[in-house]
Amino acid sequence: MAGLSFLIRNKRSGVLFNQTEHGVQLARLGRLNEKPLTVDAFAELAPGDYEGVDRWLATHFADRGPGYLPAYCGFHPAERVLLRENINPRRLAEPEYLPALLAEQARLPSTKDWLIRALHPVDGEEIAVNSPARPGLLFGLPLSSVREFQLRLRKQRIRPQRLEVGTVALLGALSRHLRQIAYPHAVVACELGQTQTRIFLLGKDGVHTPAALPHGLLSIVEGAMKELGAPDVATARRALEEPTEELRGHARRLVRALTRHLKPAVDYFEMQTGQPIGALFCAHLPARLSWLEEALCAAVDLEFLSPNLETWLPTVGLQLAPDTAVPDRSWFQPLSLVGHLTPVVPVTHETKA
Repeated sequence: MAGLSFLIRNKRSGVLFNQTEHGVQLARLGRLNEKPLTVDAFAELAPGDYEGVDRWLATHFADRGPGYLPAYCGFHPAERVLLRENINPRRLAEPEYLPALLAEQARLPSTKDWLIRALHPVDGEEIAVNSPARPGLLFGLPLSSVREFQLRLRKQRIRPQRLEVGTVALLGALSRHLRQIAYPHAVVACELGQTQTRIFLLGKDGVHTPAALPHGLLSIVEGAMKELGAPDVATARRALEEPTEELRGHARRLVRALTRHLKPAVDYFEMQTGQPIGALFCAHLPARLSWLEEALCAAVDLEFLSPNLETWLPTVGLQLAPDTAVPDRSWFQPLSLVGHLTPVVPVTHETKA
């Protein structure tokens, strides 16, 4: 799907740098001009742990020299907007059409200095001028957030060969994967943040964009505080990262605040479109909290969609180096930033869903 690209090729090895509200994910990439692209090291660091990033880069790129390290980068700025709206392609040539539409639909005071695009909801390509009128995905991003992220990368001597909003890459990878395995139902994808959860519904007519849910990981942590009688958020968070069987048994109560809003959104989509939702995919949770995804699925009576990364990687032009362990499923989103997502190739195996 569409993103921000600098379209530079390099024969050197590089790094995958993915930033979410919950931290930074790093992976070492082989020579960037080779296919399949090799990945051989993974790390998840806490938000703001820039010293940790520097140490990891120094360890895994000891011969990088004084220059900049080429990278594929994903980020998830809080201001990002992705809305399904009716687009009039005949008006795309008008400079103010998309900015005015985004400002109106996203209730923004101004879209000056924003990157704005109209994307096809199925394949993610930009909608062409004079193409038939259809629903589209209205994508918006303030360029100030791009510059801020670039400044952070520059301080760590990282030069992005591709800089992309991870949400768009995730939806592209998920859509492609669902076509590959011929999944028969719609799927809900959640980006679980700290205080809200963005949800996207992937149906036969592409991506739908309900309103964000007003709860996120913090609501789950606060639920754990009550269940455990924990004195503070930090203690409850540590307990969630090392759950006991007793805590796992309380999982539905932990996600109750979130599912009270998620279930009506699922029901409304099914009623409006006639498309049943069969599974849920959850992005952004760190690996140590991934057990909460299954609790969330169970609470809304959906299957747990867990792409098998070992079989998925070759279908998008990626491979693990020898003796490299298959990463946790939390790496599906960041690896989608470097995967070759088009065209869809025939599959000869089943992927667990």
